[in-house]
Amino acid sequence: MLFWILASLLASLLLPNGECSKIIGGQEAAPHSRPYMALLDTNGYQCAGTLIKADWVLTAAHCKVNSSTTIKLGVHSRTVVNKYVQTFKYLRSKKRDFNSRTLNNDFEIVQLSGKAKLNKAVKILPLPDKFDDVKDGTVCDTAGWGTTKKGIVQPADKLMEVSLTAISRKKCAAKWKSGTKITNNMMCTFDASGKKDVCRGDSGGPLICEKMFRGIISFGPKLCANPELPSVYTFLTKNYVNWIKKEIN
Repeated sequence: MLFWILASLLASLLLPNGECSKIIGGQEAAPHSRPYMALLDTNGYQCAGTLIKADWVLTAAHCKVNSSTTIKLGVHSRTVVNKYVQTFKYLRSKKRDFNSRTLNNDFEIVQLSGKAKLNKAVKILPLPDKFDDVKDGTVCDTAGWGTTKKGIVQPADKLMEVSLTAISRKKCAAKWKSGTKITNNMMCTFDASGKKDVCRGDSGGPLICEKMFRGIISFGPKLCANPELPSVYTFLTKNYVNWIKKEIN
């Protein structure tokens, strides 16, 4: 299996020519239009996350999160500080039976060193209260600061967003038939044209379908925006959400 996380761990190396490394086919988000977005940085290793409580962020378990991690809220540009940016240190985190080989249970809750001040640029995204599968063909959206140029690993400066189409788990599993198991704890998006996708640096960000938080960016093919392979997300099941609520409360 060729996952973005493998390349992220080698972020200092050049990528092969033609390999995509960005939110593909997206656009710059309006500043602070996604106030729940969190930017996690661990010595240059970057992931996204979602503010789910004033002092808790939900991200992907494969993201490198530890005592060196800085978590920022209210970010639009990574390089231009605005008056809404709030910076926190890592306090602690919890995973639930994460399997780094299969990427099953790829989610992690991270407690901040303090409570965020909620305002127009920093808001909580509610966890879902609906747990049926996202229907095939549903248009979802997501965002991140993933890298924007082919051939090098370099994060986007400004928050980018993209709309993506969900496909059924059955269709996703059929496309990922060569050794990658798509479990009931996962969901997928796919663009057959190969023009839109998420990629490195976007991991941990939220997938929103019909205005509800439904998934967390997890993994995808080495060739982002691959017209043959879908991108895969941790599906926010009832079981997961109940566990998260118990832990953060």
